[in-house]
Amino acid sequence: MPKRDKLFEDMQGDDRQAAILVAQVGGMPNELQVILETAQYDEEKQGLRPLNNYIVRVLGVTEHRIVSMGVTVQNIRLLDDHPLLYQYNTTPVALFVRGKPADINAVVLDVTQAHSEVFGFWRRFPEYMNIEKPMFTLFEEGGGLLGQMPKPLADKLVTVLEKHGLETKVVEGQNPTEKNSNPMVDAQKIKVLFIGASYFISYAFSIEELGKT
Repeated sequence: MPKRDKLFEDMQGDDRQAAILVAQVGGMPNELQVILETAQYDEEKQGLRPLNNYIVRVLGVTEHRIVSMGVTVQNIRLLDDHPLLYQYNTTPVALFVRGKPADINAVVLDVTQAHSEVFGFWRRFPEYMNIEKPMFTLFEEGGGLLGQMPKPLADKLVTVLEKHGLETKVVEGQNPTEKNSNPMVDAQKIKVLFIGASYFISYAFSIEELGKT
């Protein structure tokens, strides 16, 4: 059985846990090594029984966040579709707006809410927005560049802005899949590996079991 499959099999069931024991720079450029231990809750002993140890090599790590070092978590997921990945796998766009809304406060509130609906707590407002000019001022002056952002957010904001009677213009950049010229990753999709609330974004992950031959 491939070690990746074995790791995810270890995590099947409500009584399974995993913990990040070590996270360190690897031997290759932009490589991050994460050592995990999986465990099963032993109801009779009222404690965790270790199962297996793994080393996860995040090859060419693009982005990561570790929030649960040494703390057990109940889920490990590897996804190729998630709001965290929008800036890597969707078209980047510049969103311009023109017009002065009747209620600027309502527009600002709706823009903030739309950002939250697209990204949840994974990307915090005002990420991707134009921070060189306060949003209230931008609308008060009749518009301008609202932000540079992944297309899913722009699509949502266009609907919000047009609802308030504002004009919008979207200028699209180059799709990431078109500008990627690295033959090593052309056939791969960027993915995010979640270990609880910690995450690692990369095109390639290598998972091996420790202490086994």
